[in-house]
Amino acid sequence: MSALIWAGVIALVVLPMVWSRLFPSMVTLARQAAKTGDLEPIRTALNKKSPAAQPTAYNQAIRLLWDRHERQLALQLVREFAERHGDARIAQYWLQQALTVEPAISRQVLSSEFVTQHYQPEVAASCGPVG
Repeated sequence: MSALIWAGVIALVVLPMVWSRLFPSMVTLARQAAKTGDLEPIRTALNKKSPAAQPTAYNQAIRLLWDRHERQLALQLVREFAERHGDARIAQYWLQQALTVEPAISRQVLSSEFVTQHYQPEVAASCGPVG
């Protein structure tokens, strides 16, 4: 085989590995956060998104953690999401989920002042699981 073909084969094998290390998916970051308890890599990835893309990215990260039953971590992101994008319907959905499904954890993560300031029950009531 020629050197050019070998270079192409190596690139096809190595490039995806390098890409996934440089730009990990939200699934990978959520899995890592569940193992370590560290949300900082997720926060970094969220902050790199444009403001318009952040609500969708927050929703994805929260959903991944929620479904893994990492509710403490998920609620920390719900808090940050509501602080940054409280008018997003999906943020209101997650606040409602937190308060109704995990009230004990919610009391630890979300103060009553926070809930009063950020939770909009009328908006949350009109939301489905995709905001």
